[in-house]
Amino acid sequence: MFGSVLRDFRIRALLTQEELAALSGISERQIREIESGRVTVPRSSTVRVLADTLKLSPADRAVFQLAAQPDAGHPPVPAQLPADVDGFTGRAEALRALDAATAAVVTISGPAGVGKTSLAVHWSHLVAPSFPDGQLYVDLRGFSQHATVDPAEVVRGFLDALGVPPDRVPPGFAAQVALYRSRSADRHLLVVLDNARDADQVRPLLPAGPATRTVVTSRRQLTALIAETGAAALTLDIPDIEEAVELLNRRLGTGAPQKADSNTRSPRSRSAPDTGRRPGAEVADGYAVAAIAAACGRLPLALALVGARARLTGFQPEAIAAELRHPGGRLAALEIDAVFSWSYDALSRDAARLFRLLGLAAGADISVAAAAALTGRALPDVRRTLAELTHASLITEHAPGRYRMHDLLHAYAGERARAEEAEAVRQAALTRLLDHYTHTAYHAELVLNPVRAPIPMTLGAPADGAEPKHVFDLPAALAWLKTEHAVLLTALRQAEEEGMHRHAWQLSWALDTFLNDQRRWHDEGAAWAVALRAATAMTDRPAAAHAHRFLSAVNGRLDRFDDAHAHMRQALELSLTAGDRAGEAENRFVLSYVYWLQGDSERALDQAEQALSLFTEFDDPLWAGKASLAVGWYHSELGAYQQALEFQLRALDLQQRAGNRANEVVTLDTLGLLYQRLGDPETAIRHYGRGLRLAGTMDSPELRAQLLGHLGDASEATGDPQTARERWLEAYEIFRDLGHPQAGDLRRKLQSPGSRAAT
Repeated sequence: MFGSVLRDFRIRALLTQEELAALSGISERQIREIESGRVTVPRSSTVRVLADTLKLSPADRAVFQLAAQPDAGHPPVPAQLPADVDGFTGRAEALRALDAATAAVVTISGPAGVGKTSLAVHWSHLVAPSFPDGQLYVDLRGFSQHATVDPAEVVRGFLDALGVPPDRVPPGFAAQVALYRSRSADRHLLVVLDNARDADQVRPLLPAGPATRTVVTSRRQLTALIAETGAAALTLDIPDIEEAVELLNRRLGTGAPQKADSNTRSPRSRSAPDTGRRPGAEVADGYAVAAIAAACGRLPLALALVGARARLTGFQPEAIAAELRHPGGRLAALEIDAVFSWSYDALSRDAARLFRLLGLAAGADISVAAAAALTGRALPDVRRTLAELTHASLITEHAPGRYRMHDLLHAYAGERARAEEAEAVRQAALTRLLDHYTHTAYHAELVLNPVRAPIPMTLGAPADGAEPKHVFDLPAALAWLKTEHAVLLTALRQAEEEGMHRHAWQLSWALDTFLNDQRRWHDEGAAWAVALRAATAMTDRPAAAHAHRFLSAVNGRLDRFDDAHAHMRQALELSLTAGDRAGEAENRFVLSYVYWLQGDSERALDQAEQALSLFTEFDDPLWAGKASLAVGWYHSELGAYQQALEFQLRALDLQQRAGNRANEVVTLDTLGLLYQRLGDPETAIRHYGRGLRLAGTMDSPELRAQLLGHLGDASEATGDPQTARERWLEAYEIFRDLGHPQAGDLRRKLQSPGSRAAT
């Protein structure tokens, strides 16, 4: 896209490629490559020099810069595959079968720990160049002792990865699946669905189109999926002794892998190099390696653990083989607890404790900061301990600073925690972890939504050692929530399971704005359902009413209005029964929003007026200001602009009285919109300007961007398209950097043909 924009402006300037090169100092070859599309995202310095050379007006410069953005017309290429397996060896027959498969879907089944994920990931890395439109990956945790991954969560994540802006994601799951298949239909895309529970979990995640390929791993055969899709089925068995020995030699780090036939089948071989060791040592080692592989049941997970410990301890194969034997003989195949125990017993005291406690955490992975909270130890100490566990192959660092554990090891760690840690110690560890998540999410929420009313169930001080992060700017808050949101949803479910209902309710509250802004409404509803059950378990009626209230709003956003009104009736009944007039007022305020979502502005106005009357009765200027603003908005929706203006000016006075600058900015923004509807863009611009000056005293780029976008609209209405484009571009860049849904709307404005009429 940028190439064609450059060509248009060059021709308008009556310049050849050679002349533009001479004037700009940029090589003619580079200009040719940009215009031909071979360079799609040029350096910002190149864009700036070209714009200066072409003497572009501010409006044209905005178009020029926008076209050069990485996301301008170029869908992102996801690259979600985990790192390839270090030293992968063997499985030649399985790799050939994957290469030969022509079906759109391939299933890899086999027992736990047999190496299904390693095979799928390794093969995917080999063939990734054949899928230039990207690779999607998800661990579905189908056999986790805690909740498996919901396909709705995966589809939403895949849409993110494929570049669908949040504001373009439809509310219903079926519509999201349809959009995912539409976006994947014309792409050369590889999808890896790891650790699937059953066909139902996989079915919605299958992409469409002839150029896609999906690899599914599972402990089960997935017969229904194979029958429905014509999938090619690969059953991965425990490797034979030859492959097991080769794999173990790789893990032992003994140099070139020793084949089982050269060391175990032909012990009289004389071809081994002279290593200076005692005569027959290589033969003895070969027998020992084969004995270790057999003792581990030839299971790749067990072989990896044994190899890791051997490298750390320097044990010789004969010593390892002797230590792994049961008192009554060799270890039976697949009974790998003894191998786990052998690795676990070799850990330092701190590493063993961390390993145990990791078995208590329900999330798919864990950050360094969360691991520190779990143990109550300082970050540098925990980093060293995590490194020890990584070197022992008991955990993997799948992304910088994030660690995960194989399902079998996670279950084993949990067993050791229950056997070796007192209940009070386990409870204290979970409390620290949930305090870390809840308090950090709470402070991120305050940054995302500075106009939100205070949390009704106030957080106490975090437990010693929880060390939640309190200092966030908006990009950091969004980045943390995007990274952790799946773990946080699992954490609040675990809080419910463990009877830690206060944490469950508070964490649900703290995630609400993020989940709403990202249009993760199914997740938002699931979180508030947990909160409702938690409030019920605590017999906390105001908290239950609050949960019903938010479930009403979520169901309204999902167009489930029967459910929305049912929850609101429950909320109102709880508030009225308790004589909670403030709760009733909040319920009516939210009910007005639900009616507005239904397109019934008259009923929305009625409920907002009742809420305003109640808040005025309590002399609550903050909430009365919010309600007055809503009343004004609904009057505006009904075309009664003068009445709307009266209530919105009243809202501004109330917010100033409450000293709530964030809500005052929102009110100034809404007044600007009203004046535009009244046909007075000049007055609108003055209100937007006041809002921008006030927003400049706060750390709220989102509010600033919203005002800038509206200021651009008003400028366009006054016949000033140049200023309009400049304001839109400012707003777009802020929203883009925040990953905010409104970036898409502004980008479409900037790219619309009519918006280029500035010159």
